[in-house]
Amino acid sequence: MKIFEIAFSATLLLFVVAIIGAGMFVYNYPLNVMRFPYFVGGFLLLMGLWRLKGAIQGERLDGEREADPTTESVGQFARTAAWLLAILPAVWILGYPAGISLYLLVYFLVHGQGWLTSIILSLAALAVTYFVFIVFLRVNLPLWPIGLAP
Repeated sequence: MKIFEIAFSATLLLFVVAIIGAGMFVYNYPLNVMRFPYFVGGFLLLMGLWRLKGAIQGERLDGEREADPTTESVGQFARTAAWLLAILPAVWILGYPAGISLYLLVYFLVHGQGWLTSIILSLAALAVTYFVFIVFLRVNLPLWPIGLAP
């Protein structure tokens, strides 16, 4: 349905702006850390705005067909939005590395992946988060749960 496509595109755009804004204004990350998020975020914003414009105008991508009204519902949209937003309290309560890993583990398990696949993907995300962002880029991510930082 057109309204869900517009709402989803707008929500993703707001999320990208919020994440980049948090890095700039809340965490005050230096330019060397924010260079990659600026590049990727700028690209996502351009693509998202282009898709949002197309959705508002009713344009379809090549090979895309009108969705069957019975396949999308407000409930499905709400569940998707809840999954997107669930990462925030997970990171806040558990700290960034543990929050991301446990969020992904639960997400994969709920969406039909096996235990082994879910654990491997969650540990891979933990390794990427730790080694790329914390060790290599030296990003000051919240490592500990709220109130338990050493």
